[in-house]
Amino acid sequence: MAELEVDLVVVGTGAAGCGAALAGAARGLRVALVEKSERLGGATASSLGGLWVPENHLAAAAGMPDSLDAARRYMQFLSGGYALAPMTEAYLHHSRIALHDFAAAGVPFRLLRGLPDHYYPQAEGSVADGRLVEAEPITRDALGEWGERLEEGVYNEAGVSWGDAIAWGGLGARQRWPEEELEARRQRRLLAAGPALVGQFVTRLMAAGTPIMAGFRADRLLVEDGRVVGLEGSRRGSALRIRASRGVVLATGGYEGSPELVNRFEGLPDWMNIFPKSIEGDGMLMGSELGAAVWRVPNNLAMLVGYAIPSPEEPGEQVFFSAGLRGLSYPHSMVVNDQARRFCDESQFQHVVAGLTRFDLGLHRHPNLPAWMLFDAQYLRRYSFARRPPGAPVPEWVMRANSVEELAGMLGLEPAALAASIARFNEGAARGEDPEHGRGSSAFARSTAGDPHAAHPNLGTLAEPPFCAVRIKLGGISAAGLLTDPDARVQHVRGRPIPGLYACGNAAAPTESGAGYQAGISLMRGLTFGWLAARHAAGAA
Repeated sequence: MAELEVDLVVVGTGAAGCGAALAGAARGLRVALVEKSERLGGATASSLGGLWVPENHLAAAAGMPDSLDAARRYMQFLSGGYALAPMTEAYLHHSRIALHDFAAAGVPFRLLRGLPDHYYPQAEGSVADGRLVEAEPITRDALGEWGERLEEGVYNEAGVSWGDAIAWGGLGARQRWPEEELEARRQRRLLAAGPALVGQFVTRLMAAGTPIMAGFRADRLLVEDGRVVGLEGSRRGSALRIRASRGVVLATGGYEGSPELVNRFEGLPDWMNIFPKSIEGDGMLMGSELGAAVWRVPNNLAMLVGYAIPSPEEPGEQVFFSAGLRGLSYPHSMVVNDQARRFCDESQFQHVVAGLTRFDLGLHRHPNLPAWMLFDAQYLRRYSFARRPPGAPVPEWVMRANSVEELAGMLGLEPAALAASIARFNEGAARGEDPEHGRGSSAFARSTAGDPHAAHPNLGTLAEPPFCAVRIKLGGISAAGLLTDPDARVQHVRGRPIPGLYACGNAAAPTESGAGYQAGISLMRGLTFGWLAARHAAGAA
């Protein structure tokens, strides 16, 4: 078996793994960064790339006041009582320091302007602007050999950051984005959003001489005298042992690609993996073999709603398309269950999640699953669907009909019930109201549709054929992960740290935020606790 000797080995190349690797290299450690897939970036590369950092140095430089006390109150609201206070404090105190350290190491960041603490701007301690940060765009060519080997999800427009989308009117304003600028970015092979975040870290790691090994499948952790001292695995058919004197950082992501683990910890019908297939819970499995404790959020709100689309890379396969911010909130659409009834405010995807996951004791099932997103010709004419430009033909895989009754038959719904639900919705939408569910009452929801010509940002009738439907799917970030302490050390089931073993990102349980989901926390907790893991490893004898 071939061997490699380093100080620290990091498993996974999402934000968490890249952050841990760069923090370790900056402290003089010999670091090896390994990735199971042949492509880098993991789940991070399909994200919008936002980082939630209270009291960060960029906001301070821009004269935007904030305080950790206010952020603490917001996170207490967010957690729903499920967070562990020491972990919340570690996030609050160290996220801003980690961001500053990464910037000092050469990773360029900028404020992501125009977004309040969402999805709860009414919560105590929230601020209107200044806590969200994103990486500066970067070209593929700057990544050298890795330029063509970076994951890039199906959600984002090439070269467009979240900040760009907001500045151009919002994700729903695709028809008003500057086409010449978009084409120029395509020609420059620009990466933005999640891919840019990974790309910026990768360039810094390349400059530091850190070896990055794709195609490495980690199989088991090496333990000597009760301490984790490396791992064994295989790379492209050849066995490889990596010995790491300071330990191993598991940044392998969650288990969203493992049907067995999803069933064990999520247990929801209509679940669909939102991340690359390679994310299968490897960190949880390897840690569990050593007696690591697993912690689960009882009420997981880190969920997305969307629908299946054909994979752009694998013929015959399907991938998840997130519609929470890219469709469900737009006018001329609605969501119904198998009783043809609306059950939520579609403009706020967490309301949709809550409706889909509700369990009815009388019916003894989830009453709102299955569910369908309905939309009409007006929607297709004005908005992007599945990243197609506004006005593009309806894809063949979308169910469509020339009448509401015909569509109901295709979906197995009662035609009269569906017609009545649409009629009620249309009556309110024509007045710019939704008396049933208050759709569009949130300032954040109103900001997502971005159509200045719409009578209401989130409301519009379903009246023009063809009438279309796609089945709603649930997907999200794992509810469970390895239990860690404020130094990112993995905890044994007996309540002590496992020496030499760290976890961060989605491989670790979200104990700092509990039940809550706030855009930017998932990525920033990965960077923060990756930074903390490297700091602890560098100081460990």
